[in-house]
Amino acid sequence: AITVPVYGFDVLVIYSILVNFLCFYNFSYSWSKKSNSSLRHYSDNKNKNQNKLIYWYLAGLIEGDGHLSVPKALKSSSGINTWAKIEIIFALKDTPSAEFLKKIFGGNIFRIPEKNCVKWSIQDKKSVTFIVNCINGKFRTPKYDTLCKLIDFLNEKGDNIQILPLDTSPLDSNPWLAGFIDADGSFSIKGFSSNNLRTYLGFQLYLAQRSIYLNGQSLEGLMQIISNFFKSKLMNRDIRGFKQFVVNTSSKESNLILVDYLTTYPLISSKYLDFKCWEKCLKMYIDKLHRDPVHLAQMKLLKESMNTGRTEFNWSHLENSIYAK
Repeated sequence: AITVPVYGFDVLVIYSILVNFLCFYNFSYSWSKKSNSSLRHYSDNKNKNQNKLIYWYLAGLIEGDGHLSVPKALKSSSGINTWAKIEIIFALKDTPSAEFLKKIFGGNIFRIPEKNCVKWSIQDKKSVTFIVNCINGKFRTPKYDTLCKLIDFLNEKGDNIQILPLDTSPLDSNPWLAGFIDADGSFSIKGFSSNNLRTYLGFQLYLAQRSIYLNGQSLEGLMQIISNFFKSKLMNRDIRGFKQFVVNTSSKESNLILVDYLTTYPLISSKYLDFKCWEKCLKMYIDKLHRDPVHLAQMKLLKESMNTGRTEFNWSHLENSIYAK
């Protein structure tokens, strides 16, 4: 055989190396596909999407105010197949945010007129399984136990979902906390009175959770982590025997941490609009513009347009949301 030197290498040598490499690559790829074929819930596409931001947000939203319903048996007493469901209640004004999530995850939205709210309900097998795969490994609260029961139920129905552990990643690494705040947080500005505009104002995020979850586990550990993240003090609250842990940002430092986080990972509900008004007022206060009566009056108007005082809703933040990507 005649070999031709190419930049100091023989063509046949190069050819032999390439053939061996390609054979090894094909073998490795084939083995990898076979070893993962039994994990039906992990398709190539799902692996690519496992860390979509909206999945972390949804996990926080469900843990804050969602309900995972897991049947006790695969069939009812009459022999009818049972099925799990996931439900989240939204204030009527937040119907657009429920529609936004429905478009991504499926399900149906039902209005509950007597309670002035809507219910986003996911009951079909495909959507429930999809959501479970999206939020698996992203839970932080004792509601994790219910998620595990739901996964066990789905597996008994024929799925093969691996239960992932509780998430312990830094809070600022994903939007889980944004979903949690959207579920149970509220923004307030204190210091205004009807007759006298004070020059000292208090800016707060108020986030409360029951002390003990339904399964008897305490939420103190998680709430302490959130409190530490905001560099605030975790408080206890007892209202007629109903005990809660409360995270309350009040210092300039803790509020700036909050602003930075929610700028990176925005809220979805109308609380996003409340936060933007709250943020504008906070900035004016930090810049000491509240000492000017004109700016103080502007701040009062912004404050009055928040929460239950809101009458105008602009949902443009959903049109270009990072969660839609």
